Amino acid sequence: MGFLGRVSKESGDQPGTTVVAGGTKIVGDLQLSDDFHLDGRMEGRLYSSLNVSVGVNGQFDGEIEAKKVMISGRVDGTIDAERLEIVSTGRVTGEIKVTELVIEPGGQFSGTSHIKEADESAPRQLTYTSSAQQPTEANDSDNGLDSDKDASLRADPSIAV
Repeated sequence: MGFLGRVSKESGDQPGTTVVAGGTKIVGDLQLSDDFHLDGRMEGRLYSSLNVSVGVNGQFDGEIEAKKVMISGRVDGTIDAERLEIVSTGRVTGEIKVTELVIEPGGQFSGTSHIKEADESAPRQLTYTSSAQQPTEANDSDNGLDSDKDASLRADPSIAV
């Protein structure tokens, strides 16, 4: 296992990627604030506030929770992420909870999926305020407005969003 990256001169933070190399097996739980890349084998729980990738030869059994997850190898278990990408060599078996799901041709998914709601702002409500008087009776036109009054209502700029 290694830690890659350079120390930032301004902040002193060490951004990086935790890498589990091929031939290495980890059993247990990991909680990271950096990216994680798995080329070896891991069993357990993995929590990352950033991105997780499982390489072509990587195998993961357990739970993954991260911002973005990219699978090129094999995952058996659960994945909870904003975005999950299963590339052409990737195979995921289990339960996923994601906002975005991308499966490339050749990629495989077998299990159950739950699409999480994206953080959306409250829906906009349109309100029409007009000083022009609305017609009280419908006439023979399609929209129920006199053609003379139609133009003034369409041109009225007092629509609040």
